[in-house]
Amino acid sequence: MRFVLLATSLLCLCSCGDDIVAPNTDVGLSVWTEVSPSFISIRDTTTVLHMRVFVGNKTNHEIRVVSGGPPYVFTFGNEPLPHSGLWGSLRIARGADLLHAGPSDDWWGDSVYVFPAHHAEYNEQTITLREWKAGGWALTTGNYIARGWFNGREGNSAPFFFVR
Repeated sequence: MRFVLLATSLLCLCSCGDDIVAPNTDVGLSVWTEVSPSFISIRDTTTVLHMRVFVGNKTNHEIRVVSGGPPYVFTFGNEPLPHSGLWGSLRIARGADLLHAGPSDDWWGDSVYVFPAHHAEYNEQTITLREWKAGGWALTTGNYIARGWFNGREGNSAPFFFVR
C-alpha cells in the first residue's frame, strides 16, 4: 500500500510541469501568445476570440525590468518599440501584412515591471467576429498569427484560423 501511495505521489509531481516557455528575451523573461479558440467559423459572429500575451519568469530569482516610461509611447498598431514604457502589445498578421491584419492593442502601466520567480501573468484582448468586421478588418478564411510583445520584446506567436 505504501508503494502505491509513493508511486501515485511521484506521478502527480511529475505531471505538474512548468507551463512557462523557455526564456526568449534579452532580460531573461519568457513571452508567448495564446489564442482561443484556434479555429473559428467566419459565420459565427458571436463567439468571443481570446488573445493573450503572457510574460513569465521561469528562473529561481526575481526579474525587474525598467520599462522606459513614463512617458508611455503608444505605437498605434505599428511595431512596438523597446523601452517605450508599455507592458505589452498585440498585433495580428496574415500573409504579407505583419501588423495590421486584425485588431491591435497596447497595454501600459508602470515604470518598473517586477516578475517573481516562477511567475507568469498576461494581458488579454477579447473580440467577437462581429466586432472584428465592424473595426474594418476583413473576415477572410485562412490562417492568422497573433504576435505578442513585452516592452518591445517579441515572443512566441500563436496561429489561429478562420474557416467557413
